[in-house]
Amino acid sequence: MTQRKSNDKNIKEENIIETTLFGEALELGAARITYDSLSQLDLAQPVAALADDLGEDLLQITCANGDIVDVGWYPAWNEQGRLRVVAVRGQDWEAPVFSAQPDKDPQALLRALRAALASVA
Repeated sequence: MTQRKSNDKNIKEENIIETTLFGEALELGAARITYDSLSQLDLAQPVAALADDLGEDLLQITCANGDIVDVGWYPAWNEQGRLRVVAVRGQDWEAPVFSAQPDKDPQALLRALRAALASVA
């Protein structure tokens, strides 16, 4: 029985995916990053320097159950825009289960991503 519990724990630990974003660990659980143009951006740069790279599709994380965590810049390519982090269940983009507009700061964005992932866990 002890051997089985040990194996079950190892299987669970193997299923936990951890990635690094802006030099910080981001635990994804069983989710996977399916699109990423965000990690290459230097968010310390002024918005004017990044505007051409700030589109609606910056990062998408797809959970094992099909839920999605999405990061975009709205309005796209606009210096007056803002980051938006949403968590969506059942492809219902009109009614996200989580929504935040963090500052253009890596720590604020990571906090919002962690909260979004927790909302669909």
